[in-house]
Formats: sequence, C-alpha cells, structure tokens
Amino acid sequence: YDKELNRTHWSSIRQGAMFGIFIGWISLTTCLVYAVGFIFGSLLMSQKIDDSMNISDILVVVSTFTQCLLFFSFIGPYFQSFSEARGAASSVIRFIEEENDTRINETNEWKEDAKSFHRINGDIEFDNVNFKYPSRKDTSVLRNLSFVARAGQTTALVGSSGCGKSTCISLFLRYYEPSSGRIAINGRPITDYNVKHLRQNIGVVSQEPILFGMSIYDNIRFGVANATRGEIEQAAREANLHDFIMQLPNKYRTLIGKHGIQLSSGEKQRIALARAIVKQPAFLLLDEATSRTTIVIAHRLTTIQNADQIYVLDNGSVIEQGTHETLMAKEGGKYQSMVKRQQMERIHDDKDDMTSIHKATKEEEKSLSGSKLTQRIRSKAFACLLRQEIAYFDRPENSSTSICARLSSDASAVQEMCGTRLGAICEACTSGCGKSTIIQLLERFYDVTSGQLFLDGIDIRQLNLQSVRSHFGLVSQEPILFDLTIAENISYGLENVTMKDIIKAARTANIHQFIEQLPQGYETKVGLKGSLLSGSEKQRIAIARVLIRRPKVLLLDEATSAMDSYNEQLVQKALEQVQTEDSSRTSLIIAHRLSTIRSCDLICVLDGGHIVESGTHTELISQRGAYYKMLAENNLQ
Repeated sequence: YDKELNRTHWSSIRQGAMFGIFIGWISLTTCLVYAVGFIFGSLLMSQKIDDSMNISDILVVVSTFTQCLLFFSFIGPYFQSFSEARGAASSVIRFIEEENDTRINETNEWKEDAKSFHRINGDIEFDNVNFKYPSRKDTSVLRNLSFVARAGQTTALVGSSGCGKSTCISLFLRYYEPSSGRIAINGRPITDYNVKHLRQNIGVVSQEPILFGMSIYDNIRFGVANATRGEIEQAAREANLHDFIMQLPNKYRTLIGKHGIQLSSGEKQRIALARAIVKQPAFLLLDEATSRTTIVIAHRLTTIQNADQIYVLDNGSVIEQGTHETLMAKEGGKYQSMVKRQQMERIHDDKDDMTSIHKATKEEEKSLSGSKLTQRIRSKAFACLLRQEIAYFDRPENSSTSICARLSSDASAVQEMCGTRLGAICEACTSGCGKSTIIQLLERFYDVTSGQLFLDGIDIRQLNLQSVRSHFGLVSQEPILFDLTIAENISYGLENVTMKDIIKAARTANIHQFIEQLPQGYETKVGLKGSLLSGSEKQRIAIARVLIRRPKVLLLDEATSAMDSYNEQLVQKALEQVQTEDSSRTSLIIAHRLSTIRSCDLICVLDGGHIVESGTHTELISQRGAYYKMLAENNLQ
C-alpha cells in the first residue's frame, strides 16, 4: 500500500510543479507588463511625443493588459481538467468503439419485441462445440463437445478440475460464443433467442454466489421483483433455508452485509438457491451447488447419483455418459474410478456457524508538503485499519465503501487545508457447532467473552497482534485472490521471494503442472478475485501462498472442499507432508468431510460449542460415540 502511495505522491508533486511553473510564468508576465508599460509610458511622456498623454492613460493601458493576463491565468485549471477528462474519455471511447464478435448482431440480440416474450423450454443440445477463452487463445477448453440435457430431467456434468464443466454454463448463458459448433434449445440455435429473455428463463447457483448488502428477503426477491411473501418463504423452504432464517432476531429482514459477509458459505449458497427457485426458471444450472431442465456441475459425486443423465468430461470432451448405475457397471471406467477414489459421503445440511467477519486535489505552490501530508495520513490510517478487530468492520458506518472514501477523499481533503508441537489437531462436528469460530478467535478477529486462549502457555491477548498473525497460515473455504499474476498471488505480501521458492510451493500444492500449461505460465493474470480460474485452481494457489510462508501454525478451514477427489487426495498428501516437515508446526484442521482427518494426532468432536469427545481416529471409533455415528452416516467406515 505504501508503494502505491509513493507513486501517487510523486505524480502529485509533478502535477503541482507544472502548475506552479504556470502560475509563476503568469506572475512574471504580469510584473513585466507593469514594468514595460510604465517605462514605455514614461518615455513617451518625457519626450512629449503626444502632448495629450498623461499618467491616467498609462494606467488604463497597463491595467487593460494586466486584466487580460488575469483572465488568461484562469485557463490553467481548465487545462488540467481538460487533460483529465480527455484521459478518462479515451478509455470509454475505446470501449464503445471496440468491435464485437462479427457473428453477433448486437441490435437483434438485445432487441425486445412481443414475439420474444414466450416461455422458453425444451432439450438443451451441445453439438460439436469447440471453445477457447479470448484471454487464452492458445488453449482449447472444449473439444467437439456433444451432449443433450432432456427437458424435465436432471443432467450432471462431472470431471476433474479444468475439464470445461463451468465453461458449458458460461456458453449457455451466452457470456461467450463458441469457437465452432452449435448450442440449441429444442433444435433451435440459441443465437436465435433474445439474450435478455433467454437469461430470464435461466436460474443459476454458482460455486461462489453473489449477494447484496441488504436483507435476506430482498436478496431472494432479486430473482423476481414482484414475488409475494408466500412465494419467497416457499422458495426458502425448498432451499432448506426457512428454519435457519426464523431463528434470526430479524428473520427475513436480517441484513447480511456487503456480499453476504455475515453469513457462512453454506448459508449464502442456500440464499442464492432460493433466489433461483423463486424465479421458477425453465432451466436451473447448479455449479457446485447442492421439475425443470436441470444441469448440475459437481465434484462431490453423491450430489448427482439420482441424475437422469451423467456426462463425464475430460479435456473438454465427453468420454462417458449414462446413469449412475450404468456408469458404475463399467469396469475400469473414469466415473467408477472417481467414485471409488472419493469415498462417498452423504450430504448434510450445511448449517455453518454464522460469522461476523466483516482527489488528489489541486494545490499550487504547496503541493510538495500537501502531498507528503496526504501520504502520511493515508499510510497511518491504513495501518490503523489493519489493527482493528473484525467487529469494527461489522458496523454499517465502516463498510468497505466508507473506508475507501476515508483513505481517498477524506485524506486528500486535508491537503486542501494545507511453540510445542501438538501435531495435527482436527475439529469435527455437525454444522453450526462453532468450528470456524475457533479459528477466528486464534486470529484474534474477536476476543473470548470469558476464559483464556493460550499460545505457548501465554495468554494470546498479551502477545503482539501482528506478531501472532504472522505465525499463522490460513487456507479458508473461499480463497481471496487479487487481479495480479499467479506468481504475484503466491508471493503476495512477501519480499525477495525467488521464483524457485514460488515453483516449489506450487508443486507442493499440485498447481505447477496446470500453470505450466498456460501460455504465459506464472505470469498469467488470474482476474478480479481469481475470476479466470476454477474453484479448485484458486484453492490450490491459495494453498501455495500459505506454504511459501512456512507458518508455525497451519489453519485449514475446509481447504480441499472445492476440489475433485483426485486433486483432493494429492493436495491432502501434500498438506500432510507440510504438517510433518517442521517438528514445531501445529496444524488445526476444520472438516465436514471426515475422510480428510483420519490421520490427525488428535480429533476433537464439537457439539453446541463444547467438546464432547477427543482422541485419535482409532480411539474414537472404539468408543462408539458421536464420532462413530458421524462416520456411519458418512459411509466412511
């Protein structure tokens, strides 16, 4: 942040210097006009060239020239504004004049007419579809892909990460156009439909749902603006959300914060599902979410066992298709091997505990001191923000928009005024028991209400906050990536990191091979929040970012939840290796999928915020208690 402030600081100095030179030139010219006017007028009077001339005539002439120069000085600020407007307009004009796909008639695609407003329904057909992302024209994502999703049935797309499952949804929504091939509904090419009306008939629940900073009721109503209270509650019931909402103090009027920050990932996903259901779409697309034409994309194969048709994708092509039973009957088949490798588990209702994690202005001669002052204020304010507790950001007046305004506008306005090894510890329990809350207490996002939390025998509240957090490495269920290159994301926040260390961390996280296949390799941009990557790819980059830091305490909160079974096992082995490579490292693992924690040195089973059992996997099995029951329900014994 300070580096970026330095760039702004020097830019402000250059801007102020140029403006100062302009003002100085105007002042010099004004003084010269006075000097030349009075000298020349005095000469004319002394030589009596014009007997009618007197001092008043000289004053009139000099004042006229001075007034002209004064008005000329007013042009300076307008030149600056004109330059800024020209720079801003150039990007907008470039965007407006950017050529669209020659195959798309933009007017026809978005034109609304009476004929376009009818119910779209029928079979979805992908016929020899090929596709390359515009940003990766050297890499084919889909290769001669063909499949049919029958109307009224559930069709599942499964496969390893990066095989093109989510791309199919993007193409059906017409975010992109296929390089070749055809996508049709009931035999009619999808390009014949009005884009807006087509999307009105589609309900989408993505892996990372987008919610808005308003109430639960308003978020669900976003699906249909005129939905009734009864329709919204019915959609919430179908999404298994109603009971959770009724437990909240404000029920459906509960504010969820910007992007749903006050909800767990499972709760956000169920709100997104209710939003799609209330729309009553003809086509329901579920991308890693949990009778219309339904296309389900899944890594966890238990979610699609009852699908009417399952398509197994590999490298952008369909290699197997059929029902769950027929695919399981194929000895040595891809689907059968994926199922066996995954150690199937029954899907529990995910009731994760709710967490409350939540110009350069113009200066004339004083631009140097003003710029330095603004830089110091912003730097100090940003450092202060980093020291705040998470509860500080829960308050409405401290939203991200307000904070950005303080760092930007408000700050610049001032310028105008002038340990012992514990091994791997795992927490397992049903959803909502407080597992993730423990990690938040360790990171000191919050402090305990009563009792004590010790780190190396010292109350954690007595330790320096920055020092404590520097020893933690956290991999959460929803990783945060920045609009930088892959290498910059892995080394983010560290200085003097070698490429060798970055590659080593990527290899351990099982992401190196994928990166090497990209045209730009480690210099590939990942997009805003990693939008150009799949959920599994983002998760593995986040794991690599933690591994390169070699933390003393490793915190894993459902770190492999977004991965298919193959990548999950590889990364799980890597994490186990990382946990044991440093004899002083403590690992704390949060898990719903109990297959990931069987080798832990200590397993603590939580229920209602209390530890009801603890021990190794073998010890807990022999006790035949809560852990044993959870294993039995998950079919993992």
